Amino acid sequence: MAHFKRTRPKAHEREGYVRPGPPSQYRPEYCQRIIDYMGKGHTLTAFAGSIDVDKQTVYRWISKYPEFSEAADRAKAKQVCPWEEKLITADKGGEVAAAIFALKNAAPDEWREVRYASFDHNVRVETLTDEQLEAIASGHRAADVGAIDVQYNRLMERPKRYLPPKRNKDPS
Repeated sequence: MAHFKRTRPKAHEREGYVRPGPPSQYRPEYCQRIIDYMGKGHTLTAFAGSIDVDKQTVYRWISKYPEFSEAADRAKAKQVCPWEEKLITADKGGEVAAAIFALKNAAPDEWREVRYASFDHNVRVETLTDEQLEAIASGHRAADVGAIDVQYNRLMERPKRYLPPKRNKDPS
């Protein structure tokens, strides 16, 4: 059977082809609406609910429409403003905790708890025995290979809860 060369493009390859299905619900005015809505502290999912679409639809719009993607980025930055304002003006501990919780979720890069560890040691590799090097490499601390002095410092660790000092009862 002879092979024929295609001379006409397939239907979906033609210029002006519109994918079948319902038209997109995206509207250009959503760019300003997402900025205004998320600027009140709401999430992207809450914005989707406010315009009666699911969050996957909003994520598709972000990938499909560059102007909406830019608006979503600005809205994400603006989302933090009311929570920071709430934190600054909070009167009660519960309000502070709620604001910090919201900020940790809205802007985790800026509001996560940061812990640093610093390791200081006074050990020179040249002075270690083969047994000590082997113990270090294996991650085990062998008792018979000799002590390796290492000082461990923690910086900026979470504060410990205050416990009042125990009082000695006077036996008299």
